[in-house]
Amino acid sequence: MMKKLFTTTILALSGLMFSCNDSVKPQNTANEVLDLFVSSVNDKNLEPLNAVFSPKAKIYEQGSVDDSWEHYRDGHLGKEIEEMANMTFDIEIAESLVNKEMALLRGNYLIKGEMQGQQINSAGLVTLSMQVEGDMWKIVHLQFSRGCKKVATDHAAHGAVNDDKPKPKSPKTAAMGNAGNTHIHIDYSSPSVRGRTIWGGLVEYDKVWATGAHRATAINFSEDVEINSTKVPAGKYGFFTIPGEKEWTLIINKNWDQHMSDDYDQKQDVVRIKVEPEVLADTQEALTYSVTKINDTKASVAIAWEKLKVSFEVKAL
Repeated sequence: MMKKLFTTTILALSGLMFSCNDSVKPQNTANEVLDLFVSSVNDKNLEPLNAVFSPKAKIYEQGSVDDSWEHYRDGHLGKEIEEMANMTFDIEIAESLVNKEMALLRGNYLIKGEMQGQQINSAGLVTLSMQVEGDMWKIVHLQFSRGCKKVATDHAAHGAVNDDKPKPKSPKTAAMGNAGNTHIHIDYSSPSVRGRTIWGGLVEYDKVWATGAHRATAINFSEDVEINSTKVPAGKYGFFTIPGEKEWTLIINKNWDQHMSDDYDQKQDVVRIKVEPEVLADTQEALTYSVTKINDTKASVAIAWEKLKVSFEVKAL
């Protein structure tokens, strides 16, 4: 529970540091929103934060939707803030993308404080998405790693946190963007080439692949969309592919909560798309998803790894 509080807090802080550089700016500035967040936490009064969280905001943990902002505010977050004292925050944004209507931030956080007489030292990775709704920046998605480290007792508080633990070879990450007013959020694990033969080697041809590592890749649409002339209701789905030497099959499936493609069932498919892979000029070391705006209603979802790239279009309804 503490991990959720810390990460949610830092995520909100990180996102609120950004402002839109477009000529048309929201009414709230980054500094105003940041000041509002800090004062709300310090005053132990979360009600003012309602203005900077979208009604559709979701808090994510390792790819699973944990709570709405309202439920989290009235539950875990509110209760735990009452028990916290002497908190200090430090955050470093490692990657960011901002345009007129949307901001995506990824970075590292560190939080220190005291709770119920215990010293807390927590660190991890954060991802935050903000969106302009009406005339204000609002937080729509929060996602955090479970890589938090905590010093559980006063006796251990003087010990150094072990940051020498090897980094995962296929770290969990996310990609997100908009098709019109529909938010697209993708959670996946990102393996790297590391000198291996990928196509026809590590990834077998003509077999269903989770298109990532560990858990199945999950894709979430905030509103109904159209993919390959098929209506896909709002919600969360598994994304799978069947790579071929000359043609790939891209699959949207109802079962997103599974290990790799162990429980894949074709009867649960919502959409199947045939595409030809694009050959890249340069090697893409880590498997990477991206969501790119095409026009006011469409976006392209792309997957690139090694020297291949495949993509499909999503249309807002």
